[in-house]
Amino acid sequence: DEPAIPVQARSGATGVRVQKTPDPEPAYVVNLSSSRRAHAESDMPTLELAPGLELFESEVVLAGVTWYRLRLGYFRNTAEAQVELTNLQDRFPTAWIDHAPRSVTADSASLPTDDRPELSTYATNTALASIGLDKIDLLMSDARKAMVAREYSRAVQIYTKVLRAPNHDRHHEAQEFLALAREKNGQMAHARAEYQRYLALYPDSEGATRVSQRLAALLAVERKPVDAASSPAMRARNSAQRQSDWRIQTFFSQYYRRDVNQLNDAEEIVSQSALYSDINLDARRRGERFDFSSRLSAGYRNDFLDEGVGSGNQLRVSYAYADLADAATGLRGRIGRQSRNTGGVLGRFDGFNFGYQASDRILVNAVVGKPVNSATDGVDSERSFYGTSINYGPILENLELGMFYIQQDIEGVRDRQAIGTEFRYFGPNQSFWGLIDYDTSFKEVGSAYLQGSWRFESRLTLHGSLDRRRSPFLSTGNALIGQPVATFAELLVLMTEEEIRQLSLDRTSIATTYTLGLSHSLTPRLQINADANQTSVDATPASGGVAATLQSTYRYYSANVTASSLFMEGDVSIVGLRYSTSDTTKVTSLTLDTRIPIGRTWRINPRIRVDRRQMLSDSSYEWIYTPGLRMQLRKSQKFRLELEVGKRFSMRDSTIVNLDRESYFINLGYQAFF
Repeated sequence: DEPAIPVQARSGATGVRVQKTPDPEPAYVVNLSSSRRAHAESDMPTLELAPGLELFESEVVLAGVTWYRLRLGYFRNTAEAQVELTNLQDRFPTAWIDHAPRSVTADSASLPTDDRPELSTYATNTALASIGLDKIDLLMSDARKAMVAREYSRAVQIYTKVLRAPNHDRHHEAQEFLALAREKNGQMAHARAEYQRYLALYPDSEGATRVSQRLAALLAVERKPVDAASSPAMRARNSAQRQSDWRIQTFFSQYYRRDVNQLNDAEEIVSQSALYSDINLDARRRGERFDFSSRLSAGYRNDFLDEGVGSGNQLRVSYAYADLADAATGLRGRIGRQSRNTGGVLGRFDGFNFGYQASDRILVNAVVGKPVNSATDGVDSERSFYGTSINYGPILENLELGMFYIQQDIEGVRDRQAIGTEFRYFGPNQSFWGLIDYDTSFKEVGSAYLQGSWRFESRLTLHGSLDRRRSPFLSTGNALIGQPVATFAELLVLMTEEEIRQLSLDRTSIATTYTLGLSHSLTPRLQINADANQTSVDATPASGGVAATLQSTYRYYSANVTASSLFMEGDVSIVGLRYSTSDTTKVTSLTLDTRIPIGRTWRINPRIRVDRRQMLSDSSYEWIYTPGLRMQLRKSQKFRLELEVGKRFSMRDSTIVNLDRESYFINLGYQAFF
């Protein structure tokens, strides 16, 4: 197993640094985090440790790369380790349980550093250390084949092996399929634990909803009447356990932003001088039956410029909701400001979202609310909507299908009425997602979208998308664009409903976007990425006093090379090239970006971008130089200071006019985590 190198650790209860003294026969540890650099004292988290537990660092060499792991131990069995893991998962979402090293005895651990044997003399975990990323992909493929062949016991073994292998990006996928394999194998208790572990590790992942549905169905089958004969001591202990299930996380930041512009050596103009304060508060409680969560994400801009010069003070509320799920009945409800991009809902809204897990494969949703155009604009008081959707899956373990109906009204007039379907496919190396949104009121397709990615064994990933939609999204309220009135109620006084609906069609163009890209890891430290994109926007006619618009097309092609640990361990360097064309300009851009760790607390990020822009109207050229520097001081995991400065120079020479512009910005602030 992996050798543990004793280092000083800090106990959150006392703040005293002690030498690690493991038990002669350790069993399990919790791996909190991994890094290619040794953990500094400032990186050591402050933890309230139970008696007998200590924080320490271990070292392992995988594929020639040395990894330093921050670990907590020791535990006699996995059950004890799981309790501590559950308590720490909010702070360490990628933490995992591992076997403790058995080759390091209490005697050898107490030796001075210079007298300890070399790392290579310890018995490393060769079974895991020998698994490279290519092997991980092969294991996942083998596990998938075992699932298809209904060899669930073999699939469990393979997924478990994948989860025990460190330092790869398929842990979340293996965790979900391990739970599913155990469920198919009839190991319901194990399946329940694995589903719960997935939700604890990846609560905001794309698969969290799917896993929640499977867990709810599993618990609904398993639930039993409460044993009235339970002893008072047992009920008290269960109550204490439920009370300890609360998890509260808080993030707070403040940044001062200053932007200054200058044209042709004229007087400088301050375009922004403001303090941005943001808070994010997440509270979660997981019970035996009910799961509760809530989130508040808000901010405030304090504008220091004079009235009429700046944008003014502004409150932003991105999220403010409470969510309650009942595992016994399969019911779930969320109320407040939230965001959703499925079931025909178009983003952020204030309202209520209700879900019911009718069976292990059928989820029914209903939603009602008012749209919120942005976090700063508040609720759209003229509009309200309601809708319902049904999702079925998984089909053949990988495919999910959904259908929806949604209706939105504006001042008593039908604003949008749509039906649609969507699908999601998640294979071992492929994923696809698509939807069609058809407006039955306008008898027009509002949106058609297809996105996919394919990962090959050669470590090449291809991705692409096709998006054809009405822009802005088709609705009767689009008739307000360009009109001399501010509200839809005023427009109803001036026009008939039929005239308004025709006007809304005239103001809504069709936008079509094609995207194709690839990513390829040449070596563990070198990766190339490339993308190509074309967006076309159709012309719109003149009507209602609004001028016609011409068709326009925008294209870009980009590529970058990303290298890690090029100059020193832990650095990241990116070289990027981009070429874009539109109906008015052609732009070639070169970007150099480097992120360098200095010591164990400082991070610096120098970068520069150079643009050469050709104006097609007069064939003139503009050169733009944008250097910048970002510095971050991490005194601990709970507090960071950050300074970012940048400057922009531009020079344009033409037969009509010569323009030289300069601007700079300063962004200074801090982040605090509680």
